[in-house]
Amino acid sequence: MADSEQLSSGLSGLSLDASTAEVPETGSAESQLTEPIITPDGEWIDITTLVDQAASELASGALIKQTHFTLFDAMMSVEVMDPRLDMGILTADDALEASQWDIDRQLTLREALWVALRLLRCEITWHGSASLLQTLYTCNYFTASVDGLPIGHESANEVRDVVLFPIVIATGVACRYVWNEFSRYNLFGEEDVQMGTIEPQFFADFSERRADILLYAAHVYLGRRLGEPGARELSDVIDSRRRWLRALGLLSAERMLEDADAAANGLAELRRMHAAWPDDEGTHVRGVFDTKCMRRYAAAAPIKPRELMEGPACVQELERMAKDLELVESLGRVESVEHLVYMFQKIHIRAPSPFVRSLLMTMLANIEQVVLGESPEALVRRAVLEVSAAPPRALAGLFANGDVIRVFLDWFRTLAQNPPRARRVALKCLGTWDALQGEAEQADIDAFGAEHPGRDAADPAQNPFWVSSWAYHMKLMLLEGALLGGVRLHVYAAYELPVIFGYATQVFEAHAAHLDRMHMGAPGAARTQQLQRVGVLVRAQREMAVATWLISHMFERLLVFRAPWHSKHSDADTVLRLESTRAQRARYALRFRHVSMLGSPTHLSFDGWCASAEHLDECLLHELLVHAQNALNAARTILGDAKNHQDTGNDSVVDAWADACRMLYAVVVANLVAMARLQQSGVLRAKELMVSGAAALEYRQCFLQADADDAANDRPVRSKKQRKDIERARKWRDAVEALVSDKLNVTCIQGAHPDWPVFSVPGA
Repeated sequence: MADSEQLSSGLSGLSLDASTAEVPETGSAESQLTEPIITPDGEWIDITTLVDQAASELASGALIKQTHFTLFDAMMSVEVMDPRLDMGILTADDALEASQWDIDRQLTLREALWVALRLLRCEITWHGSASLLQTLYTCNYFTASVDGLPIGHESANEVRDVVLFPIVIATGVACRYVWNEFSRYNLFGEEDVQMGTIEPQFFADFSERRADILLYAAHVYLGRRLGEPGARELSDVIDSRRRWLRALGLLSAERMLEDADAAANGLAELRRMHAAWPDDEGTHVRGVFDTKCMRRYAAAAPIKPRELMEGPACVQELERMAKDLELVESLGRVESVEHLVYMFQKIHIRAPSPFVRSLLMTMLANIEQVVLGESPEALVRRAVLEVSAAPPRALAGLFANGDVIRVFLDWFRTLAQNPPRARRVALKCLGTWDALQGEAEQADIDAFGAEHPGRDAADPAQNPFWVSSWAYHMKLMLLEGALLGGVRLHVYAAYELPVIFGYATQVFEAHAAHLDRMHMGAPGAARTQQLQRVGVLVRAQREMAVATWLISHMFERLLVFRAPWHSKHSDADTVLRLESTRAQRARYALRFRHVSMLGSPTHLSFDGWCASAEHLDECLLHELLVHAQNALNAARTILGDAKNHQDTGNDSVVDAWADACRMLYAVVVANLVAMARLQQSGVLRAKELMVSGAAALEYRQCFLQADADDAANDRPVRSKKQRKDIERARKWRDAVEALVSDKLNVTCIQGAHPDWPVFSVPGA
């Protein structure tokens, strides 16, 4: 079942018309609709009565609109509905909350603590791709004007001016660093962070140094009041805020590119942060946070309020961000392209925050200052030479294509995107790598022909195809990531998993064979070790793909037809079966539309896939489970023994490779435990389930027809054999229901590779 041959064996009617609208006698529609609905001070007003009156005069399908009202306006309009769901209207509770806001309110330390902690929750939620209007701008202290306030000086409102406003200002300065990164490189609206159309307010008049001085003064002030409730917790908040502000300043792109030690110093500040959420969160202050603040920004599209991240989750997110920033800092210590590949694959798996991804984009845009101190062209040459003994003539032929550097760097940029976009971009980039592989192949032929005039340069047995082998290897890694990335994103329906992992088996098999060929044509200890390391990961994932294919096929026979059991049944079985095949063929073509156009590896046709599925259907269901366990054991052996064969090489590279092995190993062990538990339960060996996949399909058809006849009160005369078959089919269905509802699930576990499904059984 390894290669392609073995697999083959195995609203249009909608119209808007104002011509039928009758204008109310109280005034023209034009005059009523052009009345301003926003007061001069920017507050929204209630137009419910106006809308009700206008709507009551309209015939069905009629519309009253202004001349300049466009489809874009219609798509951006706010539905007028239940006030609790309307994003702009103020409910009675909202109005009461807003009326409590008073910037001159005398705050206690515990009240200032509550505001500071909620502001931190706003900031961390914003880091997780939320809008300013959903988070930071809901804080009235954050958006209030500070002109004329004695900030940092003891005054009649000491807690506000000496403690709270320095925290608020430092938060704004920290967010300014993040916003600058958001605005710099390749962040995509709504996917990464909702930047909106409003002008950010991040206290531009305050520098990092001034904010730090204000925080220090607040720390000294609280030191004199440590015996009071909330003082110690506020002191911890200020200490963390100072370190976070310094860290962001040191980890900004400009500082890291200018000073190699800046990132390390910034990470040191992060490690010293107070990483615990206080038990005492202070005293709630009404009116400080306005969740309907978008009404004050008439130019911004309305946006639904969002739940803020909880306190302990904020601490975890800060710790996670610190680890992600360590990956960014480690780019300056990369010693080979192989190491760089492992680093970006790890970054892709971790799916860091938009701020970290933007920093990565900045590093890639200045890669000659960050990685190995080499130009992008030299980096591409190094990448090829690390895995092949390509002669200068072949490399020169590769660089005849002026896009090769861009294509190579885009490989890393793709992994630095958020997971959904990374997968989409990877699928689109496959065609570019396929074309690059073809051009590199011609460069290899020309180079080999020039060096060996009497030999057949197009014969793979003679020509090592140095550069095109590297391009094919990179393309296969991109293809594997795009295929498996859909699992993490829940792109694939349950019935698609056998198809996906059947094709993944083919891709990993092709990759393993290609690495073996590269190993033969790439002399040198360093190249041998690198190809061995990559080969371990590829061969282990090949066995994992086989196991997942068999397990998902087994349960697809049990799971995928559960929905039709409760759906309307067609009496025309032949037509139903034909339409089902057509739909499956269309879905198959759509799912593999990107890879079907590649020159290599050979794409498995729909008919070939059906033949493979029919071959598997000849096995009993529990036999597929046994074969899957064998494949998982093979993967465990490959990953477990691999470390013993990697005695030499760069330690950092081996460590990065070992991390990748450990994540795969966690998936293998978890699935082995689940399958062993399922095997021990004996559920699959129940008499009703001791059937092949083909028999399972026959059972499905049998009870579907019987259920349809019973529902229609059409009970034909059935023979004794037919009644027996229906009874057996329904018992099979009941056994499947018991298995599916009680015995198996798909989950994720800590430390496992997120792109591989982990099957779980209760108690395992």
